[in-house]
Amino acid sequence: MSRPNLFGSGYHGAQSRRLILIAALFLTQVSGMSAQEHEDDHDHDHLHFSHPLVTESPSPDTKLRLDYIGLRTSDPIGVRENTFRLEGEYSFNHSVSLAVVTPFISRTAPATERASGLGNIELSLKAASLAFGEHGLLLGGGLSAALPTGSDAKGIGSAHIVELEPFVDAGYKRDAFELVGFAILSSTFHRLAGEATERSLTFNFSTLYKIQSRFEGMIEVTTARALAGPESGLQRTFIAPGCKVYPFTNRNLMFGASVELGTGVVRDTHALLLSAFYHF
Repeated sequence: MSRPNLFGSGYHGAQSRRLILIAALFLTQVSGMSAQEHEDDHDHDHLHFSHPLVTESPSPDTKLRLDYIGLRTSDPIGVRENTFRLEGEYSFNHSVSLAVVTPFISRTAPATERASGLGNIELSLKAASLAFGEHGLLLGGGLSAALPTGSDAKGIGSAHIVELEPFVDAGYKRDAFELVGFAILSSTFHRLAGEATERSLTFNFSTLYKIQSRFEGMIEVTTARALAGPESGLQRTFIAPGCKVYPFTNRNLMFGASVELGTGVVRDTHALLLSAFYHF
Protein backbone atom coordinates (compact mmCIF):
# COMPACT_ATOMS: atom_id res chain seq x y z
CA MET A 1 0.00 0.00 0.00
CA SER A 2 1.95 3.16 0.18
CA ARG A 3 2.04 6.80 1.49
CA PRO A 4 0.71 10.54 6.50
CA ASN A 5 -0.68 12.90 10.62
CA LEU A 6 -0.20 10.76 13.76
CA PHE A 7 1.42 10.59 17.16
CA GLY A 8 1.07 14.09 18.50
CA SER A 9 0.52 15.31 22.00
CA GLY A 10 -2.83 15.77 23.75
CA TYR A 11 -6.12 14.50 22.43
CA HIS A 12 -5.04 13.71 18.82
CA GLY A 13 -1.94 11.78 19.93
CA ALA A 14 -3.92 9.70 22.45
CA GLN A 15 -6.63 9.08 19.86
CA SER A 16 -4.03 7.91 17.33
CA ARG A 17 -2.38 5.55 19.79
CA ARG A 18 -5.75 4.02 20.69
CA LEU A 19 -6.53 3.54 17.00
CA ILE A 20 -3.25 1.73 16.39
CA LEU A 21 -3.73 -0.45 19.50
CA ILE A 22 -7.24 -1.46 18.42
CA ALA A 23 -6.04 -2.23 14.88
CA ALA A 24 -3.09 -4.26 16.17
CA LEU A 25 -5.33 -6.30 18.49
CA PHE A 26 -7.80 -6.91 15.65
CA LEU A 27 -5.06 -8.05 13.25
CA THR A 28 -3.62 -10.33 15.93
CA GLN A 29 -6.99 -12.06 16.23
CA VAL A 30 -7.39 -12.29 12.45
CA SER A 31 -3.87 -13.69 12.11
CA GLY A 32 -4.54 -16.33 14.73
CA MET A 33 -7.79 -17.35 13.05
CA SER A 34 -6.12 -17.51 9.63
CA ALA A 35 -3.27 -19.63 10.96
CA GLN A 36 -5.78 -22.02 12.54
CA GLU A 37 -7.66 -22.28 9.27
CA HIS A 38 -4.44 -23.28 7.55
CA GLU A 39 -3.65 -25.91 10.16
CA ASP A 40 -7.11 -27.45 9.69
CA ASP A 41 -6.85 -27.43 5.90
CA HIS A 42 -5.25 -30.64 4.64
CA ASP A 43 -7.31 -31.11 1.48
CA HIS A 44 -5.54 -28.67 -0.80
CA ASP A 45 -2.32 -26.69 -1.14
CA HIS A 46 -2.22 -23.11 0.08
CA LEU A 47 -3.40 -20.60 -2.48
CA HIS A 48 -0.59 -18.43 -3.84
CA PHE A 49 -0.91 -15.54 -6.31
CA SER A 50 1.67 -14.31 -8.78
CA HIS A 51 2.64 -10.86 -7.52
CA PRO A 52 1.17 -7.96 -9.55
CA LEU A 53 3.30 -4.85 -10.09
CA VAL A 54 1.19 -1.84 -9.08
CA THR A 55 -1.28 -3.75 -6.91
CA GLU A 56 -0.16 -5.67 -3.81
CA SER A 57 -0.42 -9.46 -3.73
CA PRO A 58 -3.20 -10.82 -1.48
CA SER A 59 -1.12 -13.85 -0.48
CA PRO A 60 1.66 -13.48 2.12
CA ASP A 61 5.19 -13.93 0.71
CA THR A 62 8.79 -14.05 1.81
CA LYS A 63 10.62 -11.95 -0.73
CA LEU A 64 12.93 -9.10 -1.62
CA ARG A 65 11.74 -6.60 -4.21
CA LEU A 66 13.58 -3.72 -5.88
CA ASP A 67 11.64 -1.10 -7.85
CA TYR A 68 12.52 1.83 -10.05
CA ILE A 69 9.73 4.32 -10.72
CA GLY A 70 10.29 7.12 -13.20
CA LEU A 71 7.44 9.66 -12.96
CA ARG A 72 6.97 12.40 -15.55
CA THR A 73 4.35 15.07 -16.25
CA SER A 74 3.83 16.75 -19.59
CA ASP A 75 2.13 19.83 -18.15
CA PRO A 76 3.88 23.25 -18.00
CA ILE A 77 5.44 22.40 -14.59
CA GLY A 78 7.24 19.39 -16.05
CA VAL A 79 7.86 17.26 -12.96
CA ARG A 80 10.66 14.67 -13.22
CA GLU A 81 10.96 12.31 -10.27
CA ASN A 82 12.85 9.03 -9.81
CA THR A 83 12.10 6.64 -6.97
CA PHE A 84 14.22 3.65 -5.94
CA ARG A 85 12.26 1.43 -3.59
CA LEU A 86 13.45 -1.62 -1.63
CA GLU A 87 10.89 -3.93 -0.06
CA GLY A 88 11.42 -6.87 2.27
CA GLU A 89 8.51 -9.10 3.22
CA TYR A 90 8.55 -12.02 5.66
CA SER A 91 5.75 -14.59 5.75
CA PHE A 92 5.32 -16.14 9.20
CA ASN A 93 3.10 -18.81 7.60
CA HIS A 94 0.72 -19.07 4.63
CA SER A 95 -1.65 -16.61 6.34
CA VAL A 96 0.37 -13.73 7.82
CA SER A 97 3.26 -11.55 6.66
CA LEU A 98 5.03 -8.33 7.61
CA ALA A 99 6.61 -6.03 5.01
CA VAL A 100 8.95 -3.03 5.17
CA VAL A 101 9.25 -0.61 2.21
CA THR A 102 12.09 1.93 2.02
CA PRO A 103 11.91 4.56 -0.77
CA PHE A 104 14.66 6.91 -1.93
CA ILE A 105 13.38 9.76 -4.10
CA SER A 106 15.25 12.09 -6.45
CA ARG A 107 13.41 15.04 -8.05
CA THR A 108 15.30 16.58 -10.96
CA ALA A 109 12.64 19.00 -12.27
CA PRO A 110 11.39 21.64 -12.02
CA ALA A 111 14.77 23.20 -11.34
CA THR A 112 13.49 25.23 -8.37
CA GLU A 113 12.34 22.07 -6.59
CA ARG A 114 15.31 19.77 -7.12
CA ALA A 115 15.82 17.55 -4.10
CA SER A 116 16.63 13.99 -3.06
CA GLY A 117 16.32 11.96 0.10
CA LEU A 118 14.61 9.18 2.01
CA GLY A 119 10.83 9.15 1.80
CA ASN A 120 8.38 7.76 4.34
CA ILE A 121 9.21 4.20 5.37
CA GLU A 122 6.16 1.95 5.30
CA LEU A 123 5.32 -1.01 7.53
CA SER A 124 2.54 -3.34 6.44
CA LEU A 125 0.93 -6.28 8.24
CA LYS A 126 -1.12 -8.54 5.95
CA ALA A 127 -3.40 -11.45 6.85
CA ALA A 128 -5.18 -13.88 4.53
CA SER A 129 -7.93 -16.43 5.10
CA LEU A 130 -7.67 -19.85 3.45
CA ALA A 131 -11.28 -20.81 4.20
CA PHE A 132 -12.26 -20.71 0.51
CA GLY A 133 -8.90 -21.72 -0.95
CA GLU A 134 -10.27 -24.85 -2.59
CA HIS A 135 -12.56 -22.60 -4.64
CA GLY A 136 -9.65 -20.39 -5.75
CA LEU A 137 -10.74 -17.52 -3.51
CA LEU A 138 -8.52 -15.71 -1.00
CA LEU A 139 -9.89 -13.06 1.38
CA GLY A 140 -7.82 -10.88 3.65
CA GLY A 141 -6.88 -7.50 4.98
CA GLY A 142 -4.35 -5.69 7.09
CA LEU A 143 -2.89 -2.40 8.16
CA SER A 144 -0.13 -0.23 6.68
CA ALA A 145 1.59 2.68 8.42
CA ALA A 146 3.78 5.27 6.69
CA LEU A 147 6.31 6.63 9.20
CA PRO A 148 7.57 10.26 9.20
CA THR A 149 11.08 9.59 7.88
CA GLY A 150 10.89 12.09 5.02
CA SER A 151 11.50 15.83 4.77
CA ASP A 152 8.86 18.56 4.72
CA ALA A 153 11.43 21.10 3.56
CA LYS A 154 12.30 19.01 0.49
CA GLY A 155 8.71 18.03 -0.21
CA ILE A 156 9.71 14.35 -0.01
CA GLY A 157 7.45 12.53 2.41
CA SER A 158 7.06 14.20 5.80
CA ALA A 159 9.07 14.61 8.97
CA HIS A 160 6.02 14.68 11.24
CA ILE A 161 2.88 13.33 9.54
CA VAL A 162 2.03 9.66 9.95
CA GLU A 163 -0.43 7.87 7.69
CA LEU A 164 -2.53 4.83 8.57
CA GLU A 165 -4.03 2.64 5.86
CA PRO A 166 -6.35 -0.19 6.89
CA PHE A 167 -7.23 -2.32 3.88
CA VAL A 168 -9.26 -5.31 2.76
CA ASP A 169 -8.47 -7.46 -0.25
CA ALA A 170 -9.66 -10.40 -2.29
CA GLY A 171 -8.07 -12.62 -4.91
CA TYR A 172 -9.57 -15.15 -7.31
CA LYS A 173 -7.48 -17.70 -9.20
CA ARG A 174 -8.57 -20.15 -11.86
CA ASP A 175 -6.09 -21.95 -14.09
CA ALA A 176 -3.93 -19.27 -15.80
CA PHE A 177 -6.19 -16.39 -14.76
CA GLU A 178 -5.84 -14.28 -11.61
CA LEU A 179 -7.97 -11.36 -10.42
CA VAL A 180 -7.00 -9.21 -7.40
CA GLY A 181 -8.73 -6.27 -5.73
CA PHE A 182 -7.81 -3.98 -2.82
CA ALA A 183 -9.78 -1.29 -0.98
CA ILE A 184 -7.65 1.09 1.11
CA LEU A 185 -8.75 3.85 3.48
CA SER A 186 -5.95 6.33 4.16
CA SER A 187 -5.93 8.89 7.00
CA THR A 188 -3.23 11.27 8.20
CA PHE A 189 -2.46 12.13 11.83
CA HIS A 190 -0.10 14.28 13.93
CA ARG A 191 -0.81 17.38 11.89
CA LEU A 192 0.66 20.72 12.82
CA ALA A 193 -1.51 23.73 13.58
CA GLY A 194 -3.12 24.94 10.37
CA GLU A 195 -2.64 21.66 8.46
CA ALA A 196 -5.86 20.18 7.12
CA THR A 197 -7.07 16.66 7.79
CA GLU A 198 -6.47 14.38 4.79
CA ARG A 199 -8.39 11.22 4.06
CA SER A 200 -8.75 9.21 0.86
CA LEU A 201 -10.23 5.98 -0.46
CA THR A 202 -8.26 3.95 -3.01
CA PHE A 203 -9.24 0.92 -5.09
CA ASN A 204 -6.58 -1.18 -6.83
CA PHE A 205 -7.41 -3.93 -9.33
CA SER A 206 -5.19 -6.35 -11.22
CA THR A 207 -6.03 -8.86 -13.94
CA LEU A 208 -3.20 -11.27 -14.73
CA TYR A 209 -2.97 -14.05 -17.32
CA LYS A 210 -0.15 -16.57 -17.68
CA ILE A 211 0.48 -16.46 -21.42
CA GLN A 212 3.38 -18.91 -21.18
CA SER A 213 5.11 -20.67 -18.30
CA ARG A 214 7.70 -17.88 -18.16
CA PHE A 215 5.63 -14.90 -19.31
CA GLU A 216 2.66 -13.18 -17.68
CA GLY A 217 0.63 -10.26 -18.98
CA MET A 218 -1.49 -7.96 -16.84
CA ILE A 219 -3.64 -4.86 -16.78
CA GLU A 220 -3.97 -2.93 -13.53
CA VAL A 221 -6.14 0.00 -12.50
CA THR A 222 -5.71 2.23 -9.46
CA THR A 223 -8.19 4.96 -8.58
CA ALA A 224 -8.09 7.23 -5.52
CA ARG A 225 -10.64 9.77 -4.33
CA ALA A 226 -9.87 12.42 -1.73
CA LEU A 227 -12.54 12.34 1.00
CA ALA A 228 -11.19 15.20 3.13
CA GLY A 229 -8.54 17.89 2.77
CA PRO A 230 -7.63 20.56 0.22
CA GLU A 231 -8.32 18.20 -2.72
CA SER A 232 -11.59 16.78 -1.37
CA GLY A 233 -13.66 15.27 -4.17
CA LEU A 234 -10.73 14.97 -6.58
CA GLN A 235 -10.42 11.60 -8.35
CA ARG A 236 -7.16 10.29 -9.76
CA THR A 237 -7.20 7.18 -11.95
CA PHE A 238 -4.30 5.36 -13.60
CA ILE A 239 -4.33 2.42 -16.02
CA ALA A 240 -1.20 0.28 -16.08
CA PRO A 241 -0.53 -2.45 -18.67
CA GLY A 242 2.48 -4.57 -17.80
CA CYS A 243 4.21 -7.93 -17.92
CA LYS A 244 6.42 -10.24 -15.88
CA VAL A 245 9.10 -12.65 -17.07
CA TYR A 246 10.86 -15.61 -15.45
CA PRO A 247 14.20 -15.78 -17.30
CA PHE A 248 15.60 -18.78 -15.42
CA THR A 249 14.47 -22.28 -14.55
CA ASN A 250 14.50 -21.19 -10.93
CA ARG A 251 11.20 -19.28 -10.77
CA ASN A 252 12.17 -17.58 -7.51
CA LEU A 253 13.72 -14.77 -9.57
CA MET A 254 11.49 -12.68 -11.80
CA PHE A 255 11.38 -9.27 -13.51
CA GLY A 256 8.50 -7.00 -14.40
CA ALA A 257 7.71 -3.78 -16.25
CA SER A 258 4.63 -1.60 -16.29
CA VAL A 259 3.58 1.78 -17.68
CA GLU A 260 1.15 3.82 -15.57
CA LEU A 261 -1.00 6.16 -17.67
CA GLY A 262 -3.02 8.90 -16.01
CA THR A 263 -6.59 9.63 -17.06
CA GLY A 264 -8.89 12.60 -16.47
CA VAL A 265 -7.34 15.24 -14.20
CA VAL A 266 -3.99 13.35 -14.23
CA ARG A 267 -3.88 12.66 -17.96
CA ASP A 268 -0.58 14.58 -18.16
CA THR A 269 1.06 12.18 -15.67
CA HIS A 270 2.71 8.88 -16.55
CA ALA A 271 5.26 6.60 -14.92
CA LEU A 272 7.52 3.70 -15.82
CA LEU A 273 7.79 0.94 -13.22
CA LEU A 274 10.62 -1.64 -13.37
CA SER A 275 10.71 -4.40 -10.75
CA ALA A 276 12.89 -7.32 -9.73
CA PHE A 277 11.63 -9.95 -7.28
CA TYR A 278 13.37 -12.74 -5.44
CA HIS A 279 11.12 -15.14 -3.50
CA PHE A 280 12.58 -17.33 -0.80
